[in-house]
Amino acid sequence: MSRIRKLIIIFFIVCFFLIVSQGQIAGPGGAPTSESKGPSVSPAAGGGGGARTVDFDRLFKTLQDAKKNKAVKFEELQKLLYIKPFTTEEYDTELGMALGIEANNNTTLSRNDKVKIFAYVENPNPIEIRRALYLYLEALGPSEKSFRQLNLVPQIIQVNEYSESFDNKNSTVRVFPDINSFDYLKIPGPVVLRLKASDGVYELYSGNKTLNITNIAPNLSGIKIDSPDQPRYNDPIEYVSNVTDLDGDMVNVTLHILDDQKRERANTTQVVKPGDKVGFMANQYGFFKKDDAGKNFTYYYTYGDGIAVNQTDIMIGPNLRKSIALWVEEKPLVVPEDESQYWWQNYNFSLNMKNQDPGTARVSVSLFTDTEAHPWKIVDTKDVEVSQELKPVYFNVKPFDVLDASKNFSFRFKYSEMDQREKDSAEMRWAKPINQKLLKYDIASFPLVLNIFGIMLVAILCGIFIERRFYR
Repeated sequence: MSRIRKLIIIFFIVCFFLIVSQGQIAGPGGAPTSESKGPSVSPAAGGGGGARTVDFDRLFKTLQDAKKNKAVKFEELQKLLYIKPFTTEEYDTELGMALGIEANNNTTLSRNDKVKIFAYVENPNPIEIRRALYLYLEALGPSEKSFRQLNLVPQIIQVNEYSESFDNKNSTVRVFPDINSFDYLKIPGPVVLRLKASDGVYELYSGNKTLNITNIAPNLSGIKIDSPDQPRYNDPIEYVSNVTDLDGDMVNVTLHILDDQKRERANTTQVVKPGDKVGFMANQYGFFKKDDAGKNFTYYYTYGDGIAVNQTDIMIGPNLRKSIALWVEEKPLVVPEDESQYWWQNYNFSLNMKNQDPGTARVSVSLFTDTEAHPWKIVDTKDVEVSQELKPVYFNVKPFDVLDASKNFSFRFKYSEMDQREKDSAEMRWAKPINQKLLKYDIASFPLVLNIFGIMLVAILCGIFIERRFYR
């Protein structure tokens, strides 16, 4: 209603100005006079319609003359235009404010539980004197001495953004969308929340609301060591575990390696997401050296989410196998049973090796062959005693079949200890291919004829037996 009233008043003011202007500009009979003191007007561009433009300075002069010469009329105009101002004495600062929290009706929450926090505000003031309200969510966390603001941008309630209820109360609700959990807390405990409202003049506060915020500590499971049986110091040794954290926090996992005197000799840390597997490769981190061969080690983990830190029990492993100083000739040998190199023949593979340390040692040696039909097939494995005397290790075997005919081949000796080159294998590619002959015997050979005769004899005997047994 006040807006319509103002428009009507403005309309009457404009009409009054036009009437006064025309009365002072035109003399008797409508002829312009040289003594006219009113504002000058000129026809509007385009002609027709009688539109005029008014000089503001002359209009102001006209009002001054009207105040002087027509005081009664001027006073009536003032009364007409007067709007009684609203005084601040009527402004009610007792606003109804409350905080609401949607969290399954539970006042004990985990740091990462999802919550919805909203403000309820009642404003008893009429719309003419209301002020825009700026809402802030404040919190007093554990070990904190003063409230701090949580929302970076305030929620604003404009004067016309209230709804009138059935009991004539003007109320509204504002949600704080940027606060949906308490994962920012680094110390769990009670958190006091309150609502702060500012209208530019007054600061108002709601009652406090207290929540108990907890932290769920991470957990480490599936702890084990993946390695060969009786590993060497440079074998692939991996410390494995699985990390879980119900709060979804990143977890710091630290592996501690202890020597046989329970002294820490190494540690390293990984930061992993909950649900991920964590693995520490010993070779990657350089946990063990050659001097550690034959020693027994233990280990444990410490892990935390930045709030809670836990430690596992001390576990055994790995127990490293004692290594020997093995010396191996770089080029292994192979001697075919026949220079023709048929696939069905024996091949004698050999490799010279010795123990550089005093005494003897047991070494496991394996032979592998590689052909197009059978890539890196294991042929045989044996344990040998090595001493300081250089001796060959022999494998007299038949490593090939008919599919390997006419193919080139390679072979490899793999041993259980590292040699003087810090390697555990020696490899050779044989230049001459396997003979392309597929059949072991010629067609006119005695063994073949004997085989055919034997097959025929068996067939005749079977026929005689069947005839006498079933057809008497």
